[in-house]
Amino acid sequence: MQRLRLIASIFAGLLACSAACQAFEVPAQLSLSDAISLALKTHVNVKASETSQLASLSRLKIQQINTTLEVGTDTSLDRSPGTSQLTGRTFGGLALSTPAGTEASFDVTPFGTGGERGYAGMSIRHPLLQGKGRLSDKADALLSAQNDVAIMRQELYQARQSAILGVMEAYYNAILEREQVKVQERGLEIAKESAEGYRKREAEQLVTGLDVRRAELNVAQTEDDVNLQRQSARAAMDRLMLAMGAGVGQNPELTDAVPEIKDDPPILDDAMKIALENRPELLIYDERLANERRSLAMAQDQLRPDLDVVAGFRSTNADTGFLAGSILSQGSSAVGVEFRVPLDKRIIKENRDIASRSLAILDEQRIYQKERIAEDVRQAYRNLEQAQISLGIYSENLDRAKEQLYFAQRLMEEGEGSSRDILDAQSGLTRVESGLLSAKTDIYLARMNLKHAIGEDLTNVRFE
Repeated sequence: MQRLRLIASIFAGLLACSAACQAFEVPAQLSLSDAISLALKTHVNVKASETSQLASLSRLKIQQINTTLEVGTDTSLDRSPGTSQLTGRTFGGLALSTPAGTEASFDVTPFGTGGERGYAGMSIRHPLLQGKGRLSDKADALLSAQNDVAIMRQELYQARQSAILGVMEAYYNAILEREQVKVQERGLEIAKESAEGYRKREAEQLVTGLDVRRAELNVAQTEDDVNLQRQSARAAMDRLMLAMGAGVGQNPELTDAVPEIKDDPPILDDAMKIALENRPELLIYDERLANERRSLAMAQDQLRPDLDVVAGFRSTNADTGFLAGSILSQGSSAVGVEFRVPLDKRIIKENRDIASRSLAILDEQRIYQKERIAEDVRQAYRNLEQAQISLGIYSENLDRAKEQLYFAQRLMEEGEGSSRDILDAQSGLTRVESGLLSAKTDIYLARMNLKHAIGEDLTNVRFE
């Protein structure tokens, strides 16, 4: 049994070590710029968006290739009643497809033996009505790939902006929780000093035992508040590690303080205009709308007659062996036009209706997205205004809370007042100091959220 426990503990340790090794180590001292830089390099969401963008670029490169070339050989033993022979050939082919709708192919068999013969053939087709230019299959595939690259670029931008904003919020919330611990610890020191003072005065029979017990209970409650705040600070640090894409449990020293923003935000109307110009969501909708408009145009184009110019050449060597130069003069060629009219248009019309409905709903979604962006900007302004009001209130009341505690302590020293006055003053000062720290952090994060809401690039924000 002991051996099994030992093996199990070793196995669990190896698993824990493996999990820890998969997450990168953050530096012992961590600034906000370092945290953002690490997140942009290692966060899984950013890396997934980068992979998607690289895939879209590869698909675009594929569609930019207009030709395909292949060569090969085959050999077989052909048997028939009374005869058998070895047949073989080498062959090659070149195919061309252009965005203008032109399609061409060239096939050649330079060597043939047995039942195979040398062969050369070429065909070319160019549309005059249906499927030409931007409405050809090749052009559609190329333009769709270009749209996809533009969409992936915007989605990568969104992923990076979200990662930056998430790290900023987590970083400054971790700093806030750390500073709140200090506030609670100062409150605990005051509570202990008050309790000690009441115990001394009880020994001198200057206060009752009720005041002493009340002060001691306040110490116990404040110690519990400090413990809860420390746990909250640890949780905030873990959230920062997750926002960076690092492993939880690390506890670096955060070196940046919450900065004060001196520049004023744009007025609401200007912010709305900037947001509608910059937000990547609208740019993504524009690319998707371009795709849908082209799909609808192609569906409507397929209802038209199909008129193509066609040309072809075919020539086969009379003898086995290598292809002779005379095969070009011995071949047959044809040049003409091909005209087709679709009689059963049910499938084509259904595809057209599908494209039309998709375009209409996508256009409505873009309009709705504009309203959501407007609400994002308005909400960011409301949050900023609320934080500024809170900062003003707490700033005005900080000196009053300190004076209240000072007067309560003087009354205790002079034998007047009660322990409840000390407790109320201490609690009030702690609330004001905590609220002041929260308001400063909320103002900065509200400004960053406003920048994000209007589509400003957060990588251009200075974090000193």
